[in-house]
Amino acid sequence: MMLKKMTSALAASTFALSLIAAPAMAQTMNNDYQSWDTDGTPGISDQEFRTGFGNNEAFNTWDADDDGNLTEDEFNTGLGDNRERFDARYGDSWFDDWDADGNDMVNEDEYYGGLYDTYDADDNNLIEEPEFGDVGDDMGDEGWFDV
Repeated sequence: MMLKKMTSALAASTFALSLIAAPAMAQTMNNDYQSWDTDGTPGISDQEFRTGFGNNEAFNTWDADDDGNLTEDEFNTGLGDNRERFDARYGDSWFDDWDADGNDMVNEDEYYGGLYDTYDADDNNLIEEPEFGDVGDDMGDEGWFDV
């Protein structure tokens, strides 16, 4: 009888803990293709990408002066030791390429546009599942957007 009560109490405790942990686990596991493809159509659209990538908060974290723009220095600080790998992925002129208005800063639209265009390797205005693998790598543990 005592064993049955202890087993029931243990099962109830385990269930309660799983309810508490589930939302936290869901937040950390949001770098999968299906969670970003919210409309269920083939590929991740620009808007879906911006929403999914925006959850990462790298832009806001790196924007040290909170002016809504990233300078190259703010990028460098945010990237830290990952700058060389970042340049290898995005090219040596990525900052100038992303700075569409030429004001030596990258605003949020330029930031997300630059990222999206880079991940959309076949330039069809959709990020398909094979292309999405790089997004997961870059946002995952030890990726440059792991903030």
